[in-house]
Amino acid sequence: MEGYKEKLKLQNWILGFSCAILACFCVLGLLAEMGVVELTPISGDSHWKSQWRGGISGASFGILVLMLIGLIRNLVAMKDEKKLKKQYIKEHDERKIQIQTAAQAASCRTFLILGLVAAIVVGYFHMIISLVILSCVFAQSFLTLIYKLYYSKKF
Repeated sequence: MEGYKEKLKLQNWILGFSCAILACFCVLGLLAEMGVVELTPISGDSHWKSQWRGGISGASFGILVLMLIGLIRNLVAMKDEKKLKKQYIKEHDERKIQIQTAAQAASCRTFLILGLVAAIVVGYFHMIISLVILSCVFAQSFLTLIYKLYYSKKF
C-alpha cells in the first residue's frame, strides 16, 4: 500500500501543477474577454475572437474542475486507510482493466478507420484539413506501433 501512496503523491503533485496552469488560462481568458489583456487568435472578426476566448476559458475551467475532483478524491483517500484501500481495489480491478483495455483498442481502430474516411471526404473540400487529418491518423498509427513494440518486450 506504500507504493500506491507514493503513486498518489506523484499524481497529486501533477494534478496540482496542472490545476495551477489551467487556472492561469481561465484567468487570462476572462481578462482578455474584459479587455484587460490582449489574447486573440490571428484571424477572424470580433465575434469569432470573443467566442474563441470564451471557449478557451470554458474548456480550461471544465478540465480544472475535473482535475480538482481527482485531487480532492486522492487527498481524502490518503487520510483514511479504508478509503485508500477501497480506491486501490477499484483502480486495480482486473475485470475493469480488461474492459477498459478492450474499449480503448476498439476506439483506436474506429478512430483510424473514420479518420481515413474523413480525410478522403474532406479532401474534396479542403486539402490542408485533409492533410491534417491524415497526419493525425499517421501519428495515432505510429504511437500504436511504438506501444505494441514496447509492451511486447515488457510482457
